[in-house]
Amino acid sequence: MAIPITNAAWVTQGPTKTGQILAGNNLSEAETALIGTSTIVLDGTLLVATINFIDGTQTLNAAPTAVFAQAVGGTQLAAAAIGVLAVTATTATSFTVALTAAGTAANTLKIAFIAVK
Repeated sequence: MAIPITNAAWVTQGPTKTGQILAGNNLSEAETALIGTSTIVLDGTLLVATINFIDGTQTLNAAPTAVFAQAVGGTQLAAAAIGVLAVTATTATSFTVALTAAGTAANTLKIAFIAVK
């Protein structure tokens, strides 16, 4: 079993890629952080999940210097609270979160995050 990799949903207009040009949100050059959410489906065994910034193949211009993440919703929190222990890996493509528990298979966990340039 595995926790499926998910793509981010952005609070503002998030990054997209057309050809080889990265388009940020309206503040593009002045923007210092990307803010978004992602809902993962737990598998009941694994303690890590990967979240893509765009689609898993397209990359940001550079890897963020830090990503802050927190569990904020989903069906798992109603069953038994689990949270984000740490962000363990960050690249220009994605980041990985370590969870405090595996949760129950098929339950969801919504994670909010801020990726800082």
